[in-house]
Amino acid sequence: MDRETQMGAGLARFLHRVGRLKRVPRTGWLDRGVPAAEAESVADHTFRVALLAWLAAGTELDRDRVLKLALLHDLAEAVTGDVPPYDPDELTAADEGDRSAILNRRHVRSEARTAAKRAAEAAAMADLLVDLPETLAGELSDLWQELEAGTSAEARFVKQADKLETYLQSREYLADDPTRPMDSFAAEVAEVIDEPALVELRDSMGRLPMDPFG
Repeated sequence: MDRETQMGAGLARFLHRVGRLKRVPRTGWLDRGVPAAEAESVADHTFRVALLAWLAAGTELDRDRVLKLALLHDLAEAVTGDVPPYDPDELTAADEGDRSAILNRRHVRSEARTAAKRAAEAAAMADLLVDLPETLAGELSDLWQELEAGTSAEARFVKQADKLETYLQSREYLADDPTRPMDSFAAEVAEVIDEPALVELRDSMGRLPMDPFG
């Protein structure tokens, strides 16, 4: 097999594997009673995060870098699945009222759960990138490390855009069923969003009627 054929085969395998994100549902929506047929996939979420971040990024940011970071921000979940910030065992043991209270509160991962998530995602990225040509693998690895460490203004912007898109989706699901426990997302964006463009966008989202076709 010649070099170009090998490169094509590796890229094809990588794209096939990350295509799993189209079939990985966002766990938090399932836990909040969104039917599986209506729950967005990780790929659905990634699309709107990328569009939101790219459009909202100002002239002080490298918008192309913002777009790249947004596109890969959940890439590891093609291997790990979507791991929520709360302990699923706590939900399993709770009755309906307690489940709602757990899901409504602001969630922050414990140090142990954060460390486990980072280790699993680092291993997943290494596994995914092995199929890519060295130059591409190196570029994606560097972007991933930048995002994980939050070492650039673009990485910090994308992390906030990720939270903001999730808040918007929560409002849309809440419009379908006002009994769904979605308070945690509003609490999160009230606390973590401080980029001026994203603050303005967050506040505008809060005033929108949540009919997706309105």
